[in-house]
Amino acid sequence: MTGIYPLLRVRTALTLLLLLPLAASLNLLYQSGKAYPDFLKTDPVTIHERRINQIKGALPGTAAVGYVTAVDNEKIFYYERSLFNVEFLAQYILTQYTLAPVIVYNSPDYPLVVGNYIDGSPDPGFLKRKALIPVRDFGDGLILYQKEPKP
Repeated sequence: MTGIYPLLRVRTALTLLLLLPLAASLNLLYQSGKAYPDFLKTDPVTIHERRINQIKGALPGTAAVGYVTAVDNEKIFYYERSLFNVEFLAQYILTQYTLAPVIVYNSPDYPLVVGNYIDGSPDPGFLKRKALIPVRDFGDGLILYQKEPKP
């Protein structure tokens, strides 16, 4: 079997092998777009980004900020490891992603601290112990705090 036909068959087979899955994927994407036309407006990541972007203008461009939520910072990773509630970790990671290049640390011990309360409100005792003063409440559970200067 020499000549051009075996080579043509191999090239045709490889082309079909590459094009058929691509066509199937494009068809699936098209069908999904028709079935869920508002998905890009209502998916959880987009909603979170829209919410967290409000605070971006109040932060210095490349600074490091702290992060607090309705649970103690140490429990965010504990809950995730025990599969108790992964939502707190997801919110923290999405906040880091949305606020980049600002670095968001899982600690209230920074001059500026992002408060992200999706499950409840801030604990006044915690805020007092950590010397966090509200700078601006953006609504919807999003608050920017400033660390009270030490006397």
